[in-house]
Amino acid sequence: MKTSVKTFSFFFLLLASLSGEVQGQQTGQMTDNPELVRMMQNSEARVKNQQKQLSPYDANSRGKALSPMLPDCRDVSKFKTIDQGTLRISYAFNAQNIREPMTYDDLQRLEIGKNFVKYYGYYVFEADSFATAELMEMNRLTHSNIPFPDEGIAMTINGRHQGWSRYLCSEFIKDLTKNELTEYCRMPDALTSHNSYYTEPTPKQDWQIKNETMIIVGYTCQKATCSFRGRNYTAWFAVDIPVSQGPWKFCGLPGLILKVEDDAKEYVFECVGIEQQKRPIILLDNYKTYRKTTRTELDKTLKRICENYYQITGMTNVVNKILRPYKPMELK
Repeated sequence: MKTSVKTFSFFFLLLASLSGEVQGQQTGQMTDNPELVRMMQNSEARVKNQQKQLSPYDANSRGKALSPMLPDCRDVSKFKTIDQGTLRISYAFNAQNIREPMTYDDLQRLEIGKNFVKYYGYYVFEADSFATAELMEMNRLTHSNIPFPDEGIAMTINGRHQGWSRYLCSEFIKDLTKNELTEYCRMPDALTSHNSYYTEPTPKQDWQIKNETMIIVGYTCQKATCSFRGRNYTAWFAVDIPVSQGPWKFCGLPGLILKVEDDAKEYVFECVGIEQQKRPIILLDNYKTYRKTTRTELDKTLKRICENYYQITGMTNVVNKILRPYKPMELK
């Protein structure tokens, strides 16, 4: 049963581990290492500039609807390269001000290769990458081999979103050779055993192309609309970029989708950058432990988690038990 808030920082855990596992060294001696001190200072400065995540254990959260808590950081050093991407597009997700990344719920990436397309939340991947790189560097500086802890490295992310979201923590992989899409859904804190994936035929949207145009990141984009799984969407696609892809599950237009939003503007994706450069598209080894499910069953699981998070995790002593309602993009 989980009854206390987790407050361990990355370096607190590492120094605690190192003090007990590195022979012939003391914590004081390790912190005299200028490279180590510099790395710790850089990490602390990075976290300081991020928006504080509200905790259900914090009295300041009283009366506010919260999302489930972010998962712990994970090791992203082990992966398989599945393709070479030639195009990477960055999207602001639910931006309050498109010019200010800290007002985004997330900065997300679309990576397009010959056989695979990947879409994921960059702020979560960035947090995982920093934790992984810092552990590797700590091991190098202290001549150690401390493994990545199974839990305890609390995640802090950029952006304004509070807590866990499926649309920050899931990764979507399209296999163009099989016409299939797989979602790898990473669950909130304390629910790692529920991490799941499903595969479905790549969804198709029945787009209606309109005459209106809009300029987005310097490209003239044409309007299109569709209804998809319970929501109505408006998209803007660039005919000068003849790639039939877009953010999340959107695709099927005669040009790259640079912006798309639902009628209620609860979900808004807008392009903020396009890079043409060869980069590997990777599949993390972590996903080998995810359990297989279906999209329908995953939705049921997530609804139950979002509505009963504190009971399911055993967080019995939180001061705030108000949770945001579960509002998935796919209502059908």
